Amino acid sequence: MAGLELLSDQGYRVDGRKAGELRKIQARMGVFAQADGSAYLEQGNTKALAVVYGPHEIRRSRSKALHDRALVNCQYSMATFSTGERKRRPHGDRKSSEMTLHLKQTFEAAILTKLYPRSQIDIYVQVCG
Repeated sequence: MAGLELLSDQGYRVDGRKAGELRKIQARMGVFAQADGSAYLEQGNTKALAVVYGPHEIRRSRSKALHDRALVNCQYSMATFSTGERKRRPHGDRKSSEMTLHLKQTFEAAILTKLYPRSQIDIYVQVCG
């Protein structure tokens, strides 16, 4: 196989899969007993872990409380060992901030936040690979 070719002459990828073959997918729910919800998803070498706490009373600053709906707090991070780039702050870089914002917007649209006024829902997502 030459430099940027995706398939060998026999029609296989570098990892041995055929052109139309997906990577193996594995999923588990309830991986953390302490959380209100958690899930683990793995596809190929990429692994993702999501944990949800809440809805619960806002603990830090009551001034952040929304009187008509729940506050959705999201945090995305990529494991520092899982990329070629070495970062000092896995939560503070631009890509992580953008992904955190996208997650927050997605979950705010999907969760019926009006059912949980003056409360908070915390969602943490960690990706490796």
